[in-house]
Amino acid sequence: MQKTYKSLYGQLAYVLISGLQLLFIPNTMLELFGLPPTNELWIRVLGMLVLALSFYYYAMIHHGTPQVVRATVYGRLLFCAGLLAFVLLGMADKPLILFAVIEIGLALWTWQEVKKG
Repeated sequence: MQKTYKSLYGQLAYVLISGLQLLFIPNTMLELFGLPPTNELWIRVLGMLVLALSFYYYAMIHHGTPQVVRATVYGRLLFCAGLLAFVLLGMADKPLILFAVIEIGLALWTWQEVKKG
């Protein structure tokens, strides 16, 4: 039987809520992070992509191998590095760091679960 990674429940909730918000009420999230509101389609496309990730996290909770779950940690930390770079380069406001902080916390929790085996 595969190990269930409980930390991925947190990640699943995070991507599910974020995806739904970006899809249906995107400007609420944009405002929270100091970004200008938009009526462009790209933000809802991003919401669909983030929502699609929830299916992968659900599958990993129940069937993920340690190698695949570890790969999510690397990808999530790369995402955080990108967010921090956007802020440091002046391309985004500091509130965007909040996304990185949440993601780093969830990624480190997953890393600890993978290490425990």
